[in-house]
Formats: sequence, structure tokens, C-alpha cells
Amino acid sequence: MIFQMAADFRAALDEGGGERTYGEFLRFLDQYVQAHFGFESECMNRYQCPVARENNEAHAIFITVLGKFAARQAAQGFVTSDARSLVDTIDRWLLDHICGIDVKLKATVPTS
Repeated sequence: MIFQMAADFRAALDEGGGERTYGEFLRFLDQYVQAHFGFESECMNRYQCPVARENNEAHAIFITVLGKFAARQAAQGFVTSDARSLVDTIDRWLLDHICGIDVKLKATVPTS
């Protein structure tokens, strides 16, 4: 879901509609990461994944980063360069996090 929302927001930016959807996108991200990160952390803890702590730390950092984008939007309104930076940040974080941390959960989950 987060991949699609990021792609949709990037398209909105490219089409000049980013200002209209930026606040909604930030709210979605906040709600999504709270729900998804909680579920993912629970899975890692349940299956004693060796990167569970690293995963939780990465989540906390990402939530802080998102909070900074939201704070800037609240203080300054819509800034196109900041909105583009947010989407780029999400793309990089997802790639790094999923490929570097999340994939390690698979080896700990029973397959039967």
C-alpha cells in the first residue's frame, strides 16, 4: 500500500497536484507506519528474529523523519522541493529497509 501511495503522490507532484494532496499523504503515512510497524515488530518479536531490535530502531528513525516533514508542512505549508524530498526519502527507505532488514524475518518464520 505504501508503494502505491508514494507512486500516486509522485504522479500528483508531476501533474501539479501535490499541494492539494500533500497533507493527506502525510496523514496516510503517519497512520500507515503506526499500524504496519506495530504489526511487523510484533512478528519479529514473536519469531525471535535476530534483527528485531535493529528493525524497531529503523522504524523509530523513520517515524522521526516523517514527523519532521509534517512539522515543516505545518509551519511553512506546501513546498514542492520538500514534498519531492519526502517521496525520494520514502523510496530509499523502503528499498534499504525491506532489502536490508525485513527480508531477514523470512528465515525465522516456520514454513509448515
